[in-house]
Parts: sequence; structure tokens; C-alpha cells
Amino acid sequence: MNHIEEPARSRRRFTERLASTLVFTAVMIWAAVVIIVKSDVDGVVALAVSFVLAGGLVAVYDAWREVRSVRREVDVEIHEEDLVRL
Repeated sequence: MNHIEEPARSRRRFTERLASTLVFTAVMIWAAVVIIVKSDVDGVVALAVSFVLAGGLVAVYDAWREVRSVRREVDVEIHEEDLVRL
């Protein structure tokens, strides 16, 4: 693999990760809204539901943190590629 193919592959991986994170976020928000609107629970069950929803929010946050991390890596690779061309 040459030095031109690697940045393209990194950008494609970033785009795939971004798309899957967007879909995951949308599905989690939809599921949270459905659970909040449709559930009629109290007591221990309500506590359990709130923990599950909090876990979903943590998963969404972690997914976006990973996207930002990969984006920084892609930016560095692109910057290095521009320096190599100079």
C-alpha cells in the first residue's frame, strides 16, 4: 500500500464510523423517548429503567468521543500528507 492509499482508507473508516454513530445515536434517542413516553412504572422498576437509560447515554457519549478521536487522527494524517508534498 502506498502513501496515497492510506489517508483515503483512514477517511473512509472515519466516514463509516461517523455514519454508524449517527444511526446509533438516532436509534438510542428514539428508544429513550419511547421508553419515557410509554412506560408507566414506579419504584424499583423506574430506578432500573433510569439506569438503563443512563447507560445508553454513556454509550452514545463514548461513541462520539471515539469519533472525535478518530477525526483528530485523520486530521494529523492529512496534515502530514500535505507536509510530505511540500
